[in-house]
Amino acid sequence: MDKNDLFTLEDNIVNFIFDAIFTKNLQPGTKLSESVLAKELNTSRDVVRKAFSKLQTMGILSYKKNQGFHVVWISEENAKDIFTTRKIIEAGIVEIVTKRHLKENLDLSSLLENIDTEEYLKLSHRNGEYVKSSCDFHLNLAALSENEFLINALKPLIPLSILAALIYEDENTEFSSYDEHRVLIETIKSKNVSNAKNVMLEHLDHCLEVLDFDITNKKNKFLFAN
Repeated sequence: MDKNDLFTLEDNIVNFIFDAIFTKNLQPGTKLSESVLAKELNTSRDVVRKAFSKLQTMGILSYKKNQGFHVVWISEENAKDIFTTRKIIEAGIVEIVTKRHLKENLDLSSLLENIDTEEYLKLSHRNGEYVKSSCDFHLNLAALSENEFLINALKPLIPLSILAALIYEDENTEFSSYDEHRVLIETIKSKNVSNAKNVMLEHLDHCLEVLDFDITNKKNKFLFAN
């Protein structure tokens, strides 16, 4: 097995963990087993350990000696920092994409299809799939920027946002991402860079506003369950 094969396997494991977070199958504080995952994915513990180390570098996993790797716990301060950082990165992404659309008339149909899927999943109460579809929208939009630095900077922030939502999200909120995603695409299509950036910033503000940081005893609940 050459280095490229190892790199591909590690990336597959990273994406596997991301998907498990997107679909809410991995909760904050969950301990991950190298041996169990290696068996499940038919690979070696060494490859899994390298993937876990990469996820630790991204901030997705934490590690303590004699305790192993755990999915990180997101504090209120960390959650706010995550969305502040996302606003900086995604405003830049939207600016690039809107300027590209101004010059090249980008095909945005795949993003609109993504939004239709979001709405369908939300109305069908398929919450895990809906969350993943909403995340895919942001990552697919980033891909249109063709800026690898911004894409790679955003990628770990999306699952971290989901982990924050798992802890703090107000279950009674009526917030639906697909409505605001539609507005964003229409603004990009209008080729108004300033407006498009403002719509993205307002959207991310709303994503943060639906988190309820007054919720108490959440950490004990999650850690007890895991």
